[in-house]
Amino acid sequence: MKNRKLCEQSSPMTTPILQDRGVLSRKPSLHDGLLHRDRVADISFARRTRDFANLRRVTFSAIDWKPAVVTSMLIIVFVVTRLWRLTAASLDGDEIFSLILSRSSWHALLMGAINDATHPPLFYLLLKLWLGVGGESLLWLRIFPLVVSVLCLIPFFLLCRSLALQPVACSLALGIAAVHPEMVFYAQHLRMYGLLMLGGLISAQCFEAYVRQPSRRRLFILTVVNLAMVFTHYYGWIVIALELTCLVWRRCAWIPMTITTLLTAVLFSPWPWVAGKVLYAQGLGQHIGWISKPTVNDFGWFFVDLAGCTELPRFRVEASVVICTALATLLFIYRKRQNTGIRWLAVLALAPAALAFAVSQWAPQSIWGHRHLIFVFWPFIIVLADCLSQLPRTALIYVILLLGVWAGLTVISQRNDDRKLPWDTLTITLLDKELSQSSVIPLYSADPHLQYPLWFYLDCLRTSNLGPFGRHLGSRTDLPELAAKSARFEITRVSDLRAAQGRYFWLGYSDSNRTDAIEASQILHRPGCRMGDAISARDRFHTVTLVPVQCW
Repeated sequence: MKNRKLCEQSSPMTTPILQDRGVLSRKPSLHDGLLHRDRVADISFARRTRDFANLRRVTFSAIDWKPAVVTSMLIIVFVVTRLWRLTAASLDGDEIFSLILSRSSWHALLMGAINDATHPPLFYLLLKLWLGVGGESLLWLRIFPLVVSVLCLIPFFLLCRSLALQPVACSLALGIAAVHPEMVFYAQHLRMYGLLMLGGLISAQCFEAYVRQPSRRRLFILTVVNLAMVFTHYYGWIVIALELTCLVWRRCAWIPMTITTLLTAVLFSPWPWVAGKVLYAQGLGQHIGWISKPTVNDFGWFFVDLAGCTELPRFRVEASVVICTALATLLFIYRKRQNTGIRWLAVLALAPAALAFAVSQWAPQSIWGHRHLIFVFWPFIIVLADCLSQLPRTALIYVILLLGVWAGLTVISQRNDDRKLPWDTLTITLLDKELSQSSVIPLYSADPHLQYPLWFYLDCLRTSNLGPFGRHLGSRTDLPELAAKSARFEITRVSDLRAAQGRYFWLGYSDSNRTDAIEASQILHRPGCRMGDAISARDRFHTVTLVPVQCW
């Protein structure tokens, strides 16, 4: 009965269809009712599909594709600037330490990280997994920090969406980050600072999501991210402390955050316990004693780094004051911004440097370091870009033109980046200059920063592990001879270069250490000794000299 009623109430649109099939020329049956229902469903689906296609055409035509095109182009620039000259520089001493520690066994890796004690072990553990996949070639080693840098784009876009930033602000921030010299440098540097930058940015994004809509799931994700961040670098605790302070200040879901912060501290506590024993036994000065207390000018110069102006033609000391004044003026004009998320991001961008500066002034040992504060770069750039996007249209156009000039000068300055000394080519030059037949060739150095890289590259040649040299070996065909020569070298670290003894040896010293240079000069003018042809290499900070000495 129900099917018959359905057929009798056929719509005008379905009646011709049923007549074509001969359904209405006879008594309706159950089969006819089902056929009618299926046909109506087909017609309804066809209508919805046609309407959706029309809607899709209208929607796509209404989309403004300009922001998407600009963003895509900036992402390409972001990646290209990090790929450019990726293997141009050799590994420095810190990167070599990361590689040697990560290539060891799991137990030896943890024990080495504990003995070093200055950095938690997460970066070394991840690098060990990376080495297990692709080996130790220079290109593969450099790709690791590059991948970490590119991954920052994911939380960056999520954070911009959470803060409801204008497209122009997102584009400005992405454009600045794409060519920022410090961010590009650490995207090619085999240390934990790029990972710290990624962890800080993810933590900021997760915190913003949690503040906007507190939930257990979001708090759990934030806790996991923060735990990974503090196992990357101790400075991650500054981010956690600022997040908790922000919630307490707002009186917003701060009790759960306090509980998870305590949980993070408990889970992290085994590491400072074992590392603290090492620091107590060896002395804190042995590990970070080289860090001097920062001056007011050092504090101001950090913001020169933050603004990306370090690589431009050399500033005078007053430049840091000018840049800090300009940034303070922008923030003062910007103070009425009502977005609380942006305000929090501004605190995250500016407070860590002030806290590190204050602690370094009051504590017995300074903890100041520009690279330790690398996690503030993304928040600072986002706040700066949002601040600039609020300017009047004419002023914004001039700012964009000025940023274009800055980007061009920055790229030009990076063509001849001299922040890393070419240890690999210096080692090859040393072997080429060595023509003696001595079975053992001593090389004396009082500078550990000189001894360690030379030993590493000589050891790579001796063991035929040529991956860390990258393309710097070129097409040389005398690799067996170079390996034989490197096996004859015996590098010795001495506290005083005047302790160098023997009929034939090499001296290595740096002009950054005036004492070493004086001692080397005294040996070279020692009666009965003659100096051979010296070789040298330099970076922005110092010149390393290696000289053969023949005594009789």
